[in-house]
Amino acid sequence: MKRELVDQVAPPLYGAVDLLVIVGPALAVMVAADRGGVGDTQGLDLVVASTLIGCIHAVVAGRRLASEEHVAVRRADMWIAAMDALVVLALGATLLIIAVLLGFSEEHASLADRGYPVVALWAGLQVVAVVAAEVVSRFVFWWLEPHPRRALSLRRPKKEPVNTA
Repeated sequence: MKRELVDQVAPPLYGAVDLLVIVGPALAVMVAADRGGVGDTQGLDLVVASTLIGCIHAVVAGRRLASEEHVAVRRADMWIAAMDALVVLALGATLLIIAVLLGFSEEHASLADRGYPVVALWAGLQVVAVVAAEVVSRFVFWWLEPHPRRALSLRRPKKEPVNTA
């Protein structure tokens, strides 16, 4: 494949994978609710919220990847950072929800009994996962890319021998 073709195809494809990673847990909850007899409307609001967050983040992630392609000294650094972001997003989108529901089950139950929507908790945790993935991606890309040497070095400069002649 030509490099120009990869530069055009990769960011939208990465954005689509990013969207699937965000919407995946909501689809799993919706299917589990349907099969468990809860009804199909209980999981639909989670899918809608995840789709909205996923679409916005897919655009942001695709544009980030496209800009990193133009800036990157080494293309491998860009892809390493992008894959790290997907891993953080996948783990964050699933494990944050599990951690909150297991760790704060009494608080969550009391909020749900008072009429607070579960979708607000879901969307908030998805946004936290998205922000964590973006921070990780940008940090890893910055960390992997070579930086120009600083004028001020932390090492002591070597002393020149004094000419006594």
